[in-house]
Amino acid sequence: MISGYSKWSSHGTVFVPWATLLLSSLALFAYLHTGAAPVDWVFDRTAIEQGEWWRLLTGHWVHSDDGHAIWNIAALVLLGLVSERTMGNGMPVALIAATAAVDAWLWWGAPHLQQYCGLSGILNGLLAAALARQWQLYRHPLILLIGVGALVKIALEITSGQALFTQTAWPSVPESHAVGLLAGLVVAAAQTTLCRSHLYLPVTGSPQ
Repeated sequence: MISGYSKWSSHGTVFVPWATLLLSSLALFAYLHTGAAPVDWVFDRTAIEQGEWWRLLTGHWVHSDDGHAIWNIAALVLLGLVSERTMGNGMPVALIAATAAVDAWLWWGAPHLQQYCGLSGILNGLLAAALARQWQLYRHPLILLIGVGALVKIALEITSGQALFTQTAWPSVPESHAVGLLAGLVVAAAQTTLCRSHLYLPVTGSPQ
């Protein structure tokens, strides 16, 4: 086992993806409770400038319409079910890093964008980190194929300026997908480096 990741179950026990269940339930509750694009929760540049900093977090967890919510929450459930067991603490780290990266890009990289909502940016961060972890464990060519497919999808979306598979009430922002994906790759690379440093740290002294 690589340090930095934990086994969440042992032989003979049933693994329950608690983090996935909790996060997807919160996202579903938020949509059912607030409805589409709640004005107090979305990323809103003017409101953030006036001190409503919580929007930097909540903007990722609310959605513009039913289809937007269904696609994103379903993707969160699928990614979590596939990856939570093997990622351990890598899952929350990837989500936090992708949230920070997408927020930074929205604020400084897209000053023209006044409003934003949805999970897709940070989900791409989770996807990248999960694929990296699966590759460490299994080295299966399907993992590379999925990764290449994700890159091609994002490139086509940026080129066309719209999502390939969904049409939502608010325009898609495919650049946020690329930023999230990059953040997930950085997290995966950093954790791998730290793990290797820990595992292969030379012993410089004798036991006391």
